[in-house]
Amino acid sequence: MKNKGVVYISMGVIWLLVMIFFAVIGNYHYERDYESYWNLAEKASTIQQKAVYMDKFVAGFKGKGFEGDYNAVFFKTPDNSFDKNFEALQSLKTRLDEIQKMNVTSFEYQTAIQQITAQEQGEAQDMLEVFSGIWWKNNYIFLWEWVAALEVVSCIILIASGLVKMGGGLKKINQAMKDAERQRLLNKLG
Repeated sequence: MKNKGVVYISMGVIWLLVMIFFAVIGNYHYERDYESYWNLAEKASTIQQKAVYMDKFVAGFKGKGFEGDYNAVFFKTPDNSFDKNFEALQSLKTRLDEIQKMNVTSFEYQTAIQQITAQEQGEAQDMLEVFSGIWWKNNYIFLWEWVAALEVVSCIILIASGLVKMGGGLKKINQAMKDAERQRLLNKLG
């Protein structure tokens, strides 16, 4: 019984460690190849520099096999579609290109800068989550959203089952709890 418990605990802990290892590697790859360019575009203070980083961000997704994919297995919608979100990204890039041609001192330029900044700092977050989700689904499906959540719950159940087995099973644990309660009452009375 105890050996089974050790096996369950070991399996749960090892699988959690494997998930953590690959999550660290996956996060590094996604940030290096994609997200860092978006972050640099947000930080850039000139439209020209934003456009350079945005070009790199857009180029990173082209030809990677994400076309026609969704950040979903069931319930596919245009909102979780790579293609529709990529269109939105390209329209943002086109807007940056248009702004570069404007007079820097004009009211039109200042308004456009505010719009782009607002989009980068929040409105585009849903789009970025779709790109990230599709990347994880294609590269590390076992760490993709609900799949990873199911695995973590399974690992926790394995570890808990192992602890119960090591304790002698539910009957033995239940009996130990009753004995402890009985002893507590005896100590209280006597």
